Amino acid sequence: MNGRILIIDDEPHNLNILRIFLNSLHYEIFTVEDGKEALSMVKENTPDLILLDVMMPEITGFEICKQLIAENDFDTPIIFLSANAQKEDILHGLRLGAIDYLTKPFDLDVLERKVEIALQQKAELKTLKKDNKQLAKLVYVDALTGLYNRAYLEIIIRMIKEGTKKFHAAMMVDMDYFKDINDSFGHLVGDQVLREVAAIIQSKICWENDLAFRYGGDEYLVLLKNEENCLEIADNIIKAVDSLKVSLAPNRSQEFSVSIGLTTNFDPSSFVQIITQADSALLGAKNSGRHQIKIR
Repeated sequence: MNGRILIIDDEPHNLNILRIFLNSLHYEIFTVEDGKEALSMVKENTPDLILLDVMMPEITGFEICKQLIAENDFDTPIIFLSANAQKEDILHGLRLGAIDYLTKPFDLDVLERKVEIALQQKAELKTLKKDNKQLAKLVYVDALTGLYNRAYLEIIIRMIKEGTKKFHAAMMVDMDYFKDINDSFGHLVGDQVLREVAAIIQSKICWENDLAFRYGGDEYLVLLKNEENCLEIADNIIKAVDSLKVSLAPNRSQEFSVSIGLTTNFDPSSFVQIITQADSALLGAKNSGRHQIKIR
């Protein structure tokens, strides 16, 4: 099928002509004669195009169009089909948000082309929205590690303060002796290690509830929904990094490890305090010999 078209008209004869003609063009057709039923039909069938009669009992096509356009997520093009050929009616329909207004009796060849154009515009809009969504995602994702970045963290901080996002533990994860890795093996290997550690962190948390960020350099921030198993998650991250294998220079091997600072004293009103506590715990882990977990 080339597209899903909903035809709304209270005259069965008109519906039948349009249905037969558009079916012959391989479109998937839905028809409805009642205006009120049409509003629910749109939500149930999510058409790609609506052909809408103006004059109908109980509720006019203009009112249907007005109600549909008022929906925040509504993006289906509407073409009015009406016997009302007055300039005022045509302009009114277009002002409401319809993309076209054809007067009855209409030429089927013209209708075919109008439908084709409307569906093409709908497809282009869908592609554009998909591209924009992907671009928006890239804005909030760290290019190297694939984790969320500081820009997205700022959004999450606002949501935490507003109460729309809730977490109960935070951890800072930091590579041990990362400068030595860069100095000994080069920055390309260092970047690969950062990616591998990020993948480990992502694999050990619950993707539905928890969030992981590249906080800066070789440091990661993890926000956890539940505090009951946060120590277990931290321990799993440490063990997984211990087993990390990265291709180095020929006949050279290197052990990798991380230190983790963990806090469950999660005050949503002061994110600075949360980060300070996690940082303080991380510093304690570093000062105690690294490769361990400290809780504050």
